[in-house]
Amino acid sequence: MKLSNLLLFAGSALGSYLLTKNRETITEEVSDTSSRIESIKEDLDIIQNSLEVINQQKEQIKEYQKDLTYKFKVLEKDIQTRLTVLKEMQEENQ
Repeated sequence: MKLSNLLLFAGSALGSYLLTKNRETITEEVSDTSSRIESIKEDLDIIQNSLEVINQQKEQIKEYQKDLTYKFKVLEKDIQTRLTVLKEMQEENQ
């Protein structure tokens, strides 16, 4: 038997022993990691849904912005017209 085969066998035996000795700890770690992965997946789903809602709201805000811009322009024209009329009336009265 070659030395490399003997070392490989000894390493495998030692690895198996350590796995068996620490199996409870390893099992707990695997279980904990699995539950964390599930929690992360759920959080990711929540984040993706929130992003969709934000994108929808962004579109609505853009529409509101356009509407308000138009209304402000109309209001400004109306105010200018009323001011002009008031100035004319004031000039007539003087």
